[in-house]
Amino acid sequence: MKLPQTEHPQKYAGLYVIDFGDQCAIGYTAEEVAILFDSEQLTHAKAYKIHRAQPDGTMDLRGITRTRFNLESGMFFHCHDQPIGQKYFQQLNDDYTEHPPPCRCQLQLAQTPQNQTLITLIYPAEYDDEMGRWLQDLNFNPPGSVDAGISQVTNYYSADCQILQKQQLWPAKSRQTRSREELLATLNLAIQR
Repeated sequence: MKLPQTEHPQKYAGLYVIDFGDQCAIGYTAEEVAILFDSEQLTHAKAYKIHRAQPDGTMDLRGITRTRFNLESGMFFHCHDQPIGQKYFQQLNDDYTEHPPPCRCQLQLAQTPQNQTLITLIYPAEYDDEMGRWLQDLNFNPPGSVDAGISQVTNYYSADCQILQKQQLWPAKSRQTRSREELLATLNLAIQR
C-alpha cells in the first residue's frame, strides 16, 4: 500500500486510510469508514487508523476489523444524586461548544430503575481513546464511579432507564461525517480532507 503524500501529515492523526486494493485514500473518519464498509461495492476494502504522523510523512497505522465500525461504546458516570448529575451534565454541554468532541456522541442524563442518576456518553466504539483524552482535556471528573465500554452500552439499553435530558454533541466541522453519496462520489480522491 502506497500512501499519498500530504502537506501536513500530523493533521491526519486519528483519521483513517482505506486500502481499496488498487489504490488507497487518506482522511476518513470512523463513521465514514462504517458507511463505506456498508456499501456492497467495497467488500474487499481494508481500513487502518493513523495513530501518529511525522512531519516527513511517515505514519504509524493499525488495521481495524470491519465489525468494529458498527459498534457503540460509552462512558457512564454514576452521580450521587440528580442535582449533581444535572450540574455535570450542564458543565459538559457548556464545555462542548468551545471544545467539541472528537466524534458525534449522545450525551444523556438518565435515571436507572434503581433510582441512580447517570451521565452517559455514547459514541462509535472506534473513538474510545479519543473520547477519554477529550474528557481529560476538559477536566471532566464528576464524583462517583465510572463504567465504560461496549458491553456497558448494551447493559444500558436493556436497563430501561428514564432519560431526563439528552443532547447530541458534534465534532468540529472539519471532522464531521459526509453523506454516503458524497463519500461514494469521491472514492477516486487520494486525499479526503
